[in-house]
Amino acid sequence: MRAVVVVDMQKDFCHPDGALYVGDHVREIFEPTRKVVEFARKNGIPVIFTQDWHREDDPEFEIWPKHCLAGSEGAEVIDELDPKPNDYYVKKRRYSAFFATDLDLTLRELGVKELLICGVVTNICVLHTVADAIMRGYGVTVLEDCVAALSEEDQRYGIRHMREVLRARILKSDELLRE
Repeated sequence: MRAVVVVDMQKDFCHPDGALYVGDHVREIFEPTRKVVEFARKNGIPVIFTQDWHREDDPEFEIWPKHCLAGSEGAEVIDELDPKPNDYYVKKRRYSAFFATDLDLTLRELGVKELLICGVVTNICVLHTVADAIMRGYGVTVLEDCVAALSEEDQRYGIRHMREVLRARILKSDELLRE
């Protein structure tokens, strides 16, 4: 059983007025990610949205500007992906969607063995989530055209690290949808 995990596709990262905007290039992943999410829903594959979800005094704000404050509009999943009430939502305070969340429990209850990963930021939250998934024994496929980083160099590093070090499978979304 597979699940689609959409990492941090939130307004603060994905919209130009967001507190920690990835950049205009992030829009390029909206459509392929939307297609993957729609495909999953039509085929009974669970869709899980992770959400960066911070307190006002979060220590992470010593590294990054304040973003994705709990309950704020910036912390909402972007409308372009048409989040549904019956999708799963995992709120997280650190880079990995597994750290101190119920993601692993949810996946195990659903009988999930393989994760299809989309989202932002490729070399930060996506990378750390992929690493933790692999360390927990999940099969992982990263959809290269459905992830974005702050720079092209960061994108190349994140993809290379996930492919060569973590041994995640790297595919384009259209390759996945043809399988």
